[in-house]
Amino acid sequence: MCAGAPPASSTQYWITQPVDHFGGAGGATWQQQYLVNATFYRPGGPIYVSTPGESPVSARYIDNSHFTLLAQRTSGLLVTLEHRYFGVSNPMPDLSGASLQFLTIENALADFAAFIRAAKRTPSSVFPIPVVANAQVIFGGGSYSGNIAAWMRARYPDLVLGSWASSAIVYGRLQNYQFDQSFGRHLAQVGCAQRVSQAVSDVDAILLSNNSTQLASMQAKFGIPALSASDSAGLLAALITTYSMAPITTAGDYVESRVCSFFGNASIKATDAYAAAIRSTIQQAGLTQQALVQIGDSSLGIDNYELGQ
Repeated sequence: MCAGAPPASSTQYWITQPVDHFGGAGGATWQQQYLVNATFYRPGGPIYVSTPGESPVSARYIDNSHFTLLAQRTSGLLVTLEHRYFGVSNPMPDLSGASLQFLTIENALADFAAFIRAAKRTPSSVFPIPVVANAQVIFGGGSYSGNIAAWMRARYPDLVLGSWASSAIVYGRLQNYQFDQSFGRHLAQVGCAQRVSQAVSDVDAILLSNNSTQLASMQAKFGIPALSASDSAGLLAALITTYSMAPITTAGDYVESRVCSFFGNASIKATDAYAAAIRSTIQQAGLTQQALVQIGDSSLGIDNYELGQ
């Protein structure tokens, strides 16, 4: 489909999927977004498939991940697909209860299976470069995406040769405060726990104040869209969670270099340091305002923020 160097990994591609793979929705279809990194691919190499799960898709999942290293060493092709109902891959025009009836594990797995089936049978229909048919497929992910990876191998062994399920959920619970406690201990180890705690308390006070002027001022300072207080809380939580897992999932300690480093100057207000860290995170991840709106408006938001207090 292309000559010379492969397209940039940020190039958007789309595949048509049924709203319901199991006969519902009157045969309606929708467009699922995916990205491809073909930098390392050589004929005969495997295909590494992943999904960001409950987050919008971005090139970082195929440019800077464990799979990127594997693809480089095995002449593999990297693909990341957006999960239905997240990012811009929404089968329905809204997130009402009626629309969410098609947000099921079975449908999500069938989406990924349909893509892999096309990649194996007619690779020219989904890839921007020539790819050998019937390539071996490895599915990977972490947390919820890790569950998807394991389920894909179990449900579709004819399509998925193996899976890499990092930190996959084996015991789900509604309240998991232990995760926050672990992050707090790490912040203490690198010397910024008190300042971060103060910043979060100050931001919480604004989010719970019902003061639209204070909320708008805080959003402008942090470089985030004009969302509701609950969606703003979900967005900030999602952005900082990336670094709470960094000591485990990356070679470097991003908590120290990309969070605590902003809090070292005691003359800077804690909320200003927090805002600088968030703006840096947004820039590092290459997130657009539209992507931030999608994150805040997704299930990562908190319907009743007071319940989290």
